Amino acid sequence: MNSPPSIHVGYSDVANRPDTSPAPDTTLWLGPDRQLTCEAVEKVASVPNHAAVDFTPVAQEAMLSSYGRLRRLQAAGTPLYGTTTGFGPFVQFTSNGEGDEKGGHEHGAGLIAHLGAGWGPVGEPWTSADVVRAVMLVRTNTLAQGMSGIRPGVAERYLNMLTGGIVPCVPPVGSVGASGDLIPLAHIARVLTGDGPVFYKGRIVPSTDALAAIGIAPLALEGRDALALTNGTAFLSGIAALAVARAERLTRCAERLTGWMYATLGARADALDPRLHAARGHAGQKTSARHIREETIAIARGDNWEDATRPLQEIYSLRCAPQILGACRENLDHARRLVETEINGVTDNPLLLEDSEASLSAVALHGGNFQGQQVAFAADALNAALVQMAVLAERQIDALVSPSRTNDNAPLLLSWRPGAFSGLAGAQITATALVAEMRAHCHAHATYSIPTNGGNQDVVSMGTLAARMALAQTERLAAVLAVLAMALAQLTFLREEGLAAGHAVCLPVWMPRFEPIREDRAVYTDIQRLSAVFLHKN
Repeated sequence: MNSPPSIHVGYSDVANRPDTSPAPDTTLWLGPDRQLTCEAVEKVASVPNHAAVDFTPVAQEAMLSSYGRLRRLQAAGTPLYGTTTGFGPFVQFTSNGEGDEKGGHEHGAGLIAHLGAGWGPVGEPWTSADVVRAVMLVRTNTLAQGMSGIRPGVAERYLNMLTGGIVPCVPPVGSVGASGDLIPLAHIARVLTGDGPVFYKGRIVPSTDALAAIGIAPLALEGRDALALTNGTAFLSGIAALAVARAERLTRCAERLTGWMYATLGARADALDPRLHAARGHAGQKTSARHIREETIAIARGDNWEDATRPLQEIYSLRCAPQILGACRENLDHARRLVETEINGVTDNPLLLEDSEASLSAVALHGGNFQGQQVAFAADALNAALVQMAVLAERQIDALVSPSRTNDNAPLLLSWRPGAFSGLAGAQITATALVAEMRAHCHAHATYSIPTNGGNQDVVSMGTLAARMALAQTERLAAVLAVLAMALAQLTFLREEGLAAGHAVCLPVWMPRFEPIREDRAVYTDIQRLSAVFLHKN
């Protein structure tokens, strides 16, 4: 085929011509033919309004087929938990909605109503908007797999709430992570019926007002709609996905700060030699050692950073940093694998599957995919890694501000004028307090099972508690790393002014703006600002 003739548009430089190529598709597509990542969850969660998310054609067909299987099973009188029976321990009773549309509406409404419980502290009663958006995305992805029997139009409206900027008000406490996250997911589902408050455009408004603003009318939930929206692990796994994405960023930050410290102090290079780490063989350790070494070389502007006058062996917070951060990195990788498996799986009950050998070409499998034990273990492992990174960073801070330890040529607490000013005294105490708080919230939450629900839920995962604690730890770790960055920057400024001996390396290009502490000043806003950057930006 001949190419069309070129048309002269009057531009002398091709580079200055307008780009007429189509814009890249930034839509996040959900369905059995796609895989959701923790970073994709975080990206959608961080968009306050109009996130670009949609179902693939495969997902649309899968949901339609699943609903068809539900209708065939209902018509045949097949016993179906939550559809022909009561909920939880009431499974032994027949529901009032069996085969009856009005009864189905009432049954679904009753499920949402009795789960409208939960708790949030006075002054902060609702889960943060980014977490709720993450949860809605994960639940939508579960529905997109086509095994829940939900009406496709209901799933579409649920997605429209997310993409339209509606954030249901959800209390943070109320799930034991066993029959999924029933209570928090019910608070989201109730909004589709026009019940409950929501965040919309920065204000708390009635759900009916927000739905009307995006062109959605309230609807009644029938069949399996209500159960499909509430029965699963989306709350705990959505939170865990955010924790994984943020922990990945913070691990990289800890490696960068350690490299900066190596370059600043002229620390012994042997501890970063690739041959040393290859001899042990742990993948995470080798990765962290490489990252620290690369950062050291970048800041020192070469691989000849070592100060030959230093002790033959550095203190453990320097020498063993690759081993510690590498172990944390491997915990993170383990957590990611479990969490990403969960957010791409189906955690509903029962599952409505195709079965070519069955008379209806459909089967309902009753089981316990809503039990969140895997993510509970993952979140606990992640929590431990975050705490250990904070412990390391706190010791590195102390090494910088305490001349008697490893930084003999710097003033006490990196004060501009010792005695007159206190330098980083307040910042260091803050880091110490944060580490203590992190330790207090680091437990094996996955072992905290308490029987509930009339004995029906006799073993529960407490995965939601584990995930919530892990996510909260990322904010605390970010603040500890912020103090470490402040200490490294302050030492650099002192050297530039001749107030501390040693060569002043350049501030890293990734270091946010930070003014020298020449005289005593409040550093609260510095800690808040730096920690926000480390937590949310690569």
